[in-house]
Amino acid sequence: MKSLPKPGRDAGATRLVYSTEGGRMCPQCRRPMQDCACATQRAAVPAASGPIRVSRESKGRGGKTVTLVRGLPLPAAELEALGKQLRSHCGSGGTVKDGVLEVQGDHCERVLAWLLAQGYAAKRAGG
Repeated sequence: MKSLPKPGRDAGATRLVYSTEGGRMCPQCRRPMQDCACATQRAAVPAASGPIRVSRESKGRGGKTVTLVRGLPLPAAELEALGKQLRSHCGSGGTVKDGVLEVQGDHCERVLAWLLAQGYAAKRAGG
């Protein structure tokens, strides 16, 4: 006896989200994220959801302090380049994760002043 698919679902349609072999999978093209065919479509500029926020965080980082810059409406490649300039200005390391720029250390005032000098509408967030 053949079982029928549940209503609203295709019989053979499964969405693979993660594979131990390839890591995270793209939901559109169903390939590993590093081999994604639709990456150029996702590289479009994200919609600006308000001013750029500069904050300091140390939770979940083993007591180490990082400065976070959220809300930059730039594509990934430009965000990486801006991050490199900013880290060079602060004289520290850092990274870009999920559209959030991280600079190692407490550099909130320096980052805020640099962003304002570059013409970005940035604000200090947090305490």
